[in-house]
Amino acid sequence: MPLKHIKRLFLGNKPRIPREEALKVFQRDQFKCQYCGLDGLASFENWMLLTIDHVHPYSRGGPRHSHNQVTACQPCNLIKGTHHFGSIEDARRFVMAKRSEWRDVYEKEYRPAAAKAAGAAAG
Repeated sequence: MPLKHIKRLFLGNKPRIPREEALKVFQRDQFKCQYCGLDGLASFENWMLLTIDHVHPYSRGGPRHSHNQVTACQPCNLIKGTHHFGSIEDARRFVMAKRSEWRDVYEKEYRPAAAKAAGAAAG
C-alpha cells in the first residue's frame, strides 16, 4: 500500500487548507463559484457560502496544489462531491445539470406545497 494511502488511513481524507492558501484561490477566481458563477462579493451571505473544491478529489488521490483547487459555493461543492472529471468544464456541466434537475423538482413539488402551507397559515 503506498505511503499516501497509509497516511490518509490514519489522518483522514479531509485536507486542511490554511486560510492564506484559500484566500489566494478565492482571489484568483475573483470570489466567484467556478461552477454556477455565484458572486461571493455581492453579499455577506454569498461570501459565507464560498469553499475550496478539489477538481480532482483529494479523497481520490488529487493533489492539494492550487492548480487542482477552485472556488465553489457550498451547494455546488456538495453536488460535485467526490466525482472525478476530466476537466473543470466537465465538472461544471455535471453540476449545472444537477442544479437544473433539483430546481425542477423544487418548482414542481416543494414550491407549491410551501405556497399552500403559507396560504393556510394566513387564512
